[in-house]
Amino acid sequence: MRKAVLNKDYLFEWNAPTPINGAPTFTINSNTLNLSQSRSSATVSAIANDRRTLTVDSQVTGLQNDQIKAFLITNGDTFYSVTVVRVVGTTAILAESLPREIDLSTSATLEFALWTYTLLSSDPILTTANTYPYQVDFVSDVGANTAPQQEKGLIKSTPRPFETGLSHDDLVATFAQLADMIPRRQSDFNQQIAAAQDEIILEVRDVVLAEDATEDEVFNPESFKLAHAYCTAAMIYEQNLQLDVADAMRTRCHDLMQKAFRTLALDLDGDGVVDEGELDRRETGGKQTDFRASWKNYTRSSNDSFFTATRGMRH
Repeated sequence: MRKAVLNKDYLFEWNAPTPINGAPTFTINSNTLNLSQSRSSATVSAIANDRRTLTVDSQVTGLQNDQIKAFLITNGDTFYSVTVVRVVGTTAILAESLPREIDLSTSATLEFALWTYTLLSSDPILTTANTYPYQVDFVSDVGANTAPQQEKGLIKSTPRPFETGLSHDDLVATFAQLADMIPRRQSDFNQQIAAAQDEIILEVRDVVLAEDATEDEVFNPESFKLAHAYCTAAMIYEQNLQLDVADAMRTRCHDLMQKAFRTLALDLDGDGVVDEGELDRRETGGKQTDFRASWKNYTRSSNDSFFTATRGMRH
């Protein structure tokens, strides 16, 4: 699910999964809009012996961080999904070498995958808090043929999207050893941070749904920042097959999540103000032995702090 901040412009970004024919369209709230390619395709005239240094037509602007995904398309070979790490003048460098030699007897094309559209703050979907379905229609260029395709998703307009505030700098400041583990295809750990936040959100949502709330009604998402850091570290160690360290990081992440749930500030009525009963709520959840009531009208008592029902317990 994508999230937009209420009453602020929203940049919709979409990366094509394959080379496409023509321009894709973006449909939301019964409006069909044309997406714009963030960077024009470049013509490739030569490739160095390392199979990752390309000679392209003159590029006036340098590479931006969200333009790194692209497709290298030649007349004699299939297309290659590539990651571009540098564009300077007439030189483009790929993150990894191509798996085999390619034919450049005729020129090739470097087609950038990112397409965008900016929704203005005055748009109806950004002035009313709600969840809106969207779809992107495009024509995939699979070589000899083209194939119409469609991608669907949701955009949620909300005053405060759940965000722990964890950044790459915060992560490597907490775990300095991770600074030497950045993959060659990346310049930072932002992708792992985003993926770990999705995990954190799933756990938070599972707990607060019992209160008819979502993670975006949590007033203090920064309470989960350290748990988010441990979750990200666990993911990085898993990717490096250091599974024992990853398990220890995940255990620590779970412990920190449980502590954060005991001091949750939750906007139960959605008014954006911390009212009585919405601060320092003791939400736990997620334990197999936790059989305490979680329905909407249940009021927790002091007994809940020490009494935990288990299977087979007699009345």
